[in-house]
Amino acid sequence: MKEFDPILVEVMKNELTSIGEEMGIAMHRTARSLIAREGSDFSTALVDAEGRLIAQGLTIGIHLGYIKGVMREVLNKFGGTLRPGDIIVSNDPYWGMSHLPDIVLVAPIFWRDQLVAFSTIVAHHTDIGGRFAGGMGIACAELYEEGLRLPGVKLYEAGTPNRELLDTIAANVRVPDDVIGDLQAQAVACRQGERGVQQLLDRYGLATFESCNEYLRRYSDQMIRKGIAAIPDGDYVYEEFFEDDGFGGPGVRLKLTLRVHSDSVTVDFTGSDPQVRSAINVPFTLTCASTYVAFRSALGADAPANQGLFEAIEVVAPPGCVVNPRFPAAVGARGMMLWRIIDMVFGALAQAMPDKVYAAGDGGPSMVWSVWDSGPNEPPDVSFFGGGSSGWGGRPDRDGVDGVNAMAIGGAAQAAPAEMVEREIPVLLEGVGFVPDTGGAGKFRGSLSVYRRYRFLKSGRVSLRMCRTESLPYGLCGGRDGTPARAILFSNGDQVELPRRMLIETRVQPGDVLLYVHPGAGGYGDPMDRDPGRVLQDVLDRKLSPDYAERVYGVAVDIANAKVREDRTAELRHPRH
Repeated sequence: MKEFDPILVEVMKNELTSIGEEMGIAMHRTARSLIAREGSDFSTALVDAEGRLIAQGLTIGIHLGYIKGVMREVLNKFGGTLRPGDIIVSNDPYWGMSHLPDIVLVAPIFWRDQLVAFSTIVAHHTDIGGRFAGGMGIACAELYEEGLRLPGVKLYEAGTPNRELLDTIAANVRVPDDVIGDLQAQAVACRQGERGVQQLLDRYGLATFESCNEYLRRYSDQMIRKGIAAIPDGDYVYEEFFEDDGFGGPGVRLKLTLRVHSDSVTVDFTGSDPQVRSAINVPFTLTCASTYVAFRSALGADAPANQGLFEAIEVVAPPGCVVNPRFPAAVGARGMMLWRIIDMVFGALAQAMPDKVYAAGDGGPSMVWSVWDSGPNEPPDVSFFGGGSSGWGGRPDRDGVDGVNAMAIGGAAQAAPAEMVEREIPVLLEGVGFVPDTGGAGKFRGSLSVYRRYRFLKSGRVSLRMCRTESLPYGLCGGRDGTPARAILFSNGDQVELPRRMLIETRVQPGDVLLYVHPGAGGYGDPMDRDPGRVLQDVLDRKLSPDYAERVYGVAVDIANAKVREDRTAELRHPRH
């Protein structure tokens, strides 16, 4: 581009995002597992020849930070030896990834015999072998226990699949059809990205492609720096006590110091506890990714997803601490702590700019997965079938969104439809709904708790992951904290409340029922400042009971006439002394 052309840059930005989206569509349509086809637990991206992110499909934001670390390793290992048709595969948490079930494919893109870019896709897989089905068991002390480790090797070479590697993967996982099928779908997605970039280059040429990407990268950097510059300079410290070390023992101390200087920021986890002997440790790449996505959410920068989003944010964590463990520490259950990192960044930012940050969400997606008993001499039937969240915390100008996933993983996406789950897995999803009088009260309330009720049709072992058990999602600016999680197992006429632990494993028999209530999110602002009309609507929608509305919000409701009782409300909110 000889001179700046804003229309061309905008077209290029949308073209690149569309290619990422087309990669995601290809994955959806060709994937084998339920989690990929319906859960959409994957993310697509395009990277330039130097390994810098240039675009991402509109999928899971938390994967945004993986690619930076992965591409550094790919370029270091393979350098100039890559050829058209090659695809690199890895799941190594110490090679840029986050835990073994997340597998990345990286495909070089050539145009006129020159390496010009890469297409990449990260996808969560149903199983990866190891001691615990699903690869997320908390009671592992070393990475070796957690499953098959792929240290950055060629899955395809010059377009030819590596059959020996595929056979090795299939021999080491419990559900080879799902895993191999999803890997093949990822390869299809990479090829789709390759075609899209090559067609783009055919239209615009390499010089225009690179100059537009350079401009978009600078623009994203400027937008993030503009948001950071609006934060008052200073150090903001936030501490959390993660309530479970993974074995029901003492909790884990987390400390974050957010240092803002002009238009850049350092997020320093010095002071956090050393890595633990369970699998809740968070690889440094994921610590960075969690920090990046928190800043992008909080600053609300309308900027393209590319390398420019990272440049102004430095993440520091001492080697050997729980958010930067040393090899071979186990990390399979890292998902429980990563959401706490995001909440900590928001908590620190709230000290500096409370009018821009929302209260804590429900703590991240809770998950249910199972190993079903099979017949004699048959491998177990493994299914990853449940997940979901309650929603977001209250925001400075509006309520939290009820019944959606965390913003960091796409916001609106939720668990797989009941019909799809029941078609493939021996379980009935008997109910999903909101729990009245939950969530943090506030001028803008946090999202209500969501319950899920599963009836099991076959015997097996069920695991339930909970991301908040004792500490509640915090409220802000006078808003109340969220509400706790609960898990109840109904079996043979007995009702047993399961212990509040990060990971619960239990046997189930046909007819057993698991009721799980997700935590409710934190509220924002004083509940007594909430618009009475909003309280009335929540009561009419059965999100709040009339008694709760009076007791917590000071609003009396006449349900029969669908109106606020003004005199009684004034008396409740402004009592005479």
